[in-house]
Amino acid sequence: MAASRLQLWQYLTAILMVFFLGYHLAERVPWISGVSYEEGLKSSHVYEVYTSPWGIVLLLLAYTALYHGLNGVRGILYEWKPGKWERLWDALFWLLFIVFAVLATSTIALLPSLHG
Repeated sequence: MAASRLQLWQYLTAILMVFFLGYHLAERVPWISGVSYEEGLKSSHVYEVYTSPWGIVLLLLAYTALYHGLNGVRGILYEWKPGKWERLWDALFWLLFIVFAVLATSTIALLPSLHG
């Protein structure tokens, strides 16, 4: 993949993370969420947030942060060992992305069975 395209994805995921992380942090502020800090850390509240319709935003944050981080490492690897190695870096990127995205998704999908 061309370096300019990798950088474009890096910028796009950074912008998305600003919005997703903004939501996540705002959800922790007591006067916005209506829940005290201590109450917000209880498993029952965390369960409620992740199983609400807005829980998908937190999963999207996980995907976006994962892509952003792995894409940054891939860019570093492209510069370290360019040329024929780029196919290996791409394969490694997608393998790690898929594994960790499945773990994030399964964590959210298993919440109902773990909670009750």
